[in-house]
Amino acid sequence: MKRTDLGEILKGKGNYVDDLPFSGYYAYFVRSQYAHAKIRKIEVDEAKNRGALILTGDDLKVSIETTKTESEGSSTVLPLAYKKVRYVGEPIAIVLAEDPYKAVDLGELINVDYEPLPPVTSVDEALKDNSILFEELGTNVVYKNVYEYGNLPTSDNSINLDLYWSRSSGNPIETFGVIVYPGNQLTIYSNVQASYFQSQTISKYLGKVRLIPTRQGGSFGSKFSVTNYIIALGLASKKFGVPVKWIETRTEHLEASNSSGPERKFNITAYFRSDGTITGLDFKVLEDVGATIFNGQALKPMGILAGPYKIRNIRYDVKMLSTNKNPAGAFRGAGTPPHTWALERTVDAIADELHMDRAEIRMKNFIDEFPYEAPYAFYDSGNPKKLMEIALSRKDIFELRKKGYGIGIASSTDPSTPSGQEGVRIRVKNGKVYLGIGYGPEGQGNEHVGRLLLSQLLHIPMDKIEIEVLDNLESVSSFGPGGSRMSVFLSGAIKGAVEELQRQFREYGEFKDGYFIKGDRKTSILDLEGEVSYVYSLQGKTRFNAYPFAVDIAVVKLDESGLIKPVKLIVYIDPGNPLDVDVVKEQVIGGSFIGVSVALYEAYRYSKEGQLETLSLSDYGFPTAVEMPEFEVNIVPEYSPFTPMGSKGIGEIPVGVSAAAVTSAVEDLLKRKITKIPVS
Repeated sequence: MKRTDLGEILKGKGNYVDDLPFSGYYAYFVRSQYAHAKIRKIEVDEAKNRGALILTGDDLKVSIETTKTESEGSSTVLPLAYKKVRYVGEPIAIVLAEDPYKAVDLGELINVDYEPLPPVTSVDEALKDNSILFEELGTNVVYKNVYEYGNLPTSDNSINLDLYWSRSSGNPIETFGVIVYPGNQLTIYSNVQASYFQSQTISKYLGKVRLIPTRQGGSFGSKFSVTNYIIALGLASKKFGVPVKWIETRTEHLEASNSSGPERKFNITAYFRSDGTITGLDFKVLEDVGATIFNGQALKPMGILAGPYKIRNIRYDVKMLSTNKNPAGAFRGAGTPPHTWALERTVDAIADELHMDRAEIRMKNFIDEFPYEAPYAFYDSGNPKKLMEIALSRKDIFELRKKGYGIGIASSTDPSTPSGQEGVRIRVKNGKVYLGIGYGPEGQGNEHVGRLLLSQLLHIPMDKIEIEVLDNLESVSSFGPGGSRMSVFLSGAIKGAVEELQRQFREYGEFKDGYFIKGDRKTSILDLEGEVSYVYSLQGKTRFNAYPFAVDIAVVKLDESGLIKPVKLIVYIDPGNPLDVDVVKEQVIGGSFIGVSVALYEAYRYSKEGQLETLSLSDYGFPTAVEMPEFEVNIVPEYSPFTPMGSKGIGEIPVGVSAAAVTSAVEDLLKRKITKIPVS
């Protein structure tokens, strides 16, 4: 059905951070011009004499630390550099002035005396440890571990592949934004993702805060990384006792958002029998985490090590290496898309080695009984063979090979719905029902789906339901979008809250079709007043609870200029119970857009000196709709037996599988092996 959460946005009334009325001081960040250097001295006197309020790393000496578990963002990144800079664009000082342009002018008066150090711009350089980013560690290998399941076979056939997934980044329509008001407790407006959750980290450094989430204008992980900027700006506001506003520029986002990545090198040895049965996988992974000491995106693939295939002998040897680049953060999939792409490259290579059809080898190795307990995860439900059979029936597409098109096929699953919790508040007042959520809307349609579910469960018109975005002091426990979790957690929270509401009003009788019925008396729920909060929790056998499956077919051609042009992408996807079919399709198209784009267009590029060469979206290779294929999304549901309404998260699965299908199609077109993306 038509989205009900877009009306105000289309009218220009979205109320993004920059739309909010503000009077106070504007912030400008003085940033490093070097990829790697010691800071000898920061000269601020001239700027101060002309009225600037200035905060430097010497004023803070604050380290933001998280534990070394799977993390959506970077670990131990300073809000302002202290004694050393580790990437171009790293913030060194905050300059405050009454006018944004004056803040820039005053910032340019600050002189930083650097002692340049040799930059580290690749994992291969990092491994040499000739130049160390974090001296206290004594090495650039900031994390390493080997995870083993079963025993790798020694007598079967084998192949070995070197693969590379390029560094890329979430680039939301609206960049980072923060407004801070001083007082007994700071009041903060921001488009930070997971605002309730992040407020707990922010409060460790700023004391009790009121964090009011705004509409985000897109995130998919990138805006987890606003947190460090909030801490720095909050400390500036506290020190000087003035309101502070900062809106990130696009170049700042590309240079220093702390949300780039993943960038991953693979060496994969695959073992298989002559009939196409894959018997073992040995992954050696080098993850470039940028200028940070940990990022968990290389660990999230442990929820899908063998993807949709019943392969039980696996070794996963992972090293994370720090380099002088924008620190890695969360970017739609948080590390699983490169793994899906590399796994599908490997399956294609095995098929080619055995002269088998690439679809046939997948059918032979697919998981075919559910639930399926892999050595590393528990898969709830699915039917990848069915998806592949439907895809293979598209003779109209495969016939295009005769006309010179390249056709590629890929399959995948994804670890959606990590164990956790999500809460909502429901109020009934003045003839309406208000759904309170604890995060800023990102644009995926969660608020529309929330309205839809409430309408269905309470049997009331959708126009009688309003969404309330709650600050961290009003909200119950909330994480919001992230990890393909919202279809399960939002539906669970709303379902539970509705049941609580019905219990609260039980004196009015039995609830049926929007009314409480007791004897001859019939009372509409809209005529009552009440409030409930409910937190839905889910903890499965392993970390992830619901597994969607997908099969993609990609069609590419060479255009008149000799460039590769994606023509069509056909998706067959199992989202469990689709709570709203149109929202599912929108999410699949959005994720597939990213997969196609990463396969063919977008990438960070750094010089040998560590200077970022992609300082704008055009340099970076961000495509427009003109460069995209036609998308066709087909929903083939297999309900999950373990989620409140049978749904599965699908926000992230489209990225890796579409990238794999497009890469396979390019190979088919060019008759040339592709081992790196984007395809040059």
